[in-house]
Amino acid sequence: MARWRLPNFARLLIGPHVINGLTVAIGVMLIAVVASFALGFAEGQPVTLGAIAASISDFPAPWREKAKTIGLGFGLALVATTATQLSLPWPAATVLVIGVTAFVGGMLTGLGRWALALGMQVIIPVVFVLGFPRETRPMAMEIEGLFAVGGLVYIAYALAATVLTDTSARRLVAAESIREFSIYLKTVANIFDPKVEIAAAYGAAIRGQSALAEQLQTARPLLLHQATRAEPSLRLSATIGILLDGFDALVASQCDVAMVRDTPQAARLLERARAAMRTASFNLARLALDLLTTGKPKLPPDHRRALVEMRREAARLEADESIDPRARAALSDTTRRLVVALNQVGRLERVLADAQEAAGSMSGVDLPAFLPKRVYSLLSLRNHLSLASPVFRFSLRLALAMMAGSIIALSLGDSGHGNWILLTIAVVMRAGYGLTKQRRNDRIIGTLVGCMIAVGAVSWLPPAALVPLQGLGVGIAHGFARLNYRIASTGASIMALVSLHLAEPWAPAPLLPRLADTLIGAALAHLFSYVWPHWEFVEAPQIASRLDMRLRAFTEVALKPNVAEQDYRLARKNMIEALAALSDSAGRMSIEPVATRKALDEMAAFLMAAHGFVVQVSAARLDVRAGVAPPPDGETLRWVKATLTADAGEGPLRDPPPGPLAAAAVAVTAAAQRYREAAREEAL
Repeated sequence: MARWRLPNFARLLIGPHVINGLTVAIGVMLIAVVASFALGFAEGQPVTLGAIAASISDFPAPWREKAKTIGLGFGLALVATTATQLSLPWPAATVLVIGVTAFVGGMLTGLGRWALALGMQVIIPVVFVLGFPRETRPMAMEIEGLFAVGGLVYIAYALAATVLTDTSARRLVAAESIREFSIYLKTVANIFDPKVEIAAAYGAAIRGQSALAEQLQTARPLLLHQATRAEPSLRLSATIGILLDGFDALVASQCDVAMVRDTPQAARLLERARAAMRTASFNLARLALDLLTTGKPKLPPDHRRALVEMRREAARLEADESIDPRARAALSDTTRRLVVALNQVGRLERVLADAQEAAGSMSGVDLPAFLPKRVYSLLSLRNHLSLASPVFRFSLRLALAMMAGSIIALSLGDSGHGNWILLTIAVVMRAGYGLTKQRRNDRIIGTLVGCMIAVGAVSWLPPAALVPLQGLGVGIAHGFARLNYRIASTGASIMALVSLHLAEPWAPAPLLPRLADTLIGAALAHLFSYVWPHWEFVEAPQIASRLDMRLRAFTEVALKPNVAEQDYRLARKNMIEALAALSDSAGRMSIEPVATRKALDEMAAFLMAAHGFVVQVSAARLDVRAGVAPPPDGETLRWVKATLTADAGEGPLRDPPPGPLAAAAVAVTAAAQRYREAAREEAL
């Protein structure tokens, strides 16, 4: 039976998500207070809800990117809410408008992962306007005007806050990246623990690598944008490169870990290595916290002492002639690579304190090349207008579910049912069944908690006290939307119930009907996830093929002598992201119905083999750069490249040359071939 574990409170309560949520909450509350004083609580609610609608896509980004994102999303939201307001006299037309809006919101996700919030920014405001009392058409347009004013004022606030807090925002995402690396470092330490099953330790490390890759993807747009404009920006932008250099060496240090674990005399060295990594992890977490308050944080000296103890034990073992020579070489190489990895911790402190050191660490690197490119043109979505497109099928499912929810709400006769059912469908339903199922459960629990808090608040607190609670709900929903959806849905429920109460202060805020509406919405989201479903096994082979391609490109660059630093870093970035994408795919497939988990075991084996191959390539490159080993000989390099580029149906070439690099190439090629065959067979 699965055990309930305490959440990581430090991660939940400290980080850029909290600051981002707080910034959004402050903006919404300021607008709500001004609107309430100027217009009254009920009359000021359209302004407040307009601000909330504009804030949905307000996540850390350079101000120009933020202006494009929020502007596009809120502009489409105004079109959708105006159409909804005009359609209200005709229920059938309203249902159709809701369906079209949901379809458009779903299609927007085809712009990229960043556009998930954009889709919600189109759909959720429609749910908001359904909660207003039914008015005449002139009054409805007046409400729409107030809604637009609130959104435009919030956009101005968000852009001003972004410009004024640029350095602080960069520090926040840099701190979060450092903390994510510290978590990864602690995870890698378990690989050096003989009590932990090695396959499980590798699996956890691959998942940690995926989380690190996702965080770095989030950090790049902010840290690398105009990184050389000012000294603080330059220092902070260098953290990504240092973290990835440390990641390189950590991966390389796993090259001989199996032999080290099997050497009885190495027990104390393994203990010292784990202590050094865990101490460095703790110190990095401290450094990340200090970075939130100062631009030049200092590291405690603990990890340096732990590193000295590890090297002292390694030197003792190196002199022990009773140990097999191959094992002694493995012990020495593993220690040296770990030292390189952990020295990056101290280097991180130096680049955060010295702009010249930071500039040197990025010498020869074109930073704009690493910036992700966002596409804002809606014409680019034409490629998804086909039933073969997962985006198109998701959009249809979402539209049908929202229309079904509208019809059920109309049959219940109370407009309050409609917005709550539709809100649940909108936030629960995702492109894949697994994510929909997970969010459904989190939504139900979060709604229960949020409703209890909100109903108690509106029953006992005066309206003036409810405005801060409304802002708090917005901040919680916004800050935790990507980190912990259960907490986010709690905040969203508080915000929604309080907002509806302030829009109609005379109306009751019943707990049981809202919970019933949540169950109806969650059930509809679950039911419609089976309509033209997108199962992960359909997409996974393409993700695996992309990883194959990235591995070939990475190997070509990593083992090439005198390769440009720019080329290597780009190839490494692409490889890490491809490996993370397949790891995420396996995670999503694992929570889908058992019958749809096609070739999941073979996919996991391919992931492990790919990680093992990257370990060998990284170790070979690190050893060559350190001058302790010659480059792989020409025959081995040619054979490895030929094996990786062999036709997909051939598998590894015969007669591999001796050595771990060729053996790893055989393993990853064979694992890829087994996965492709299993995926084809099970798809029939």
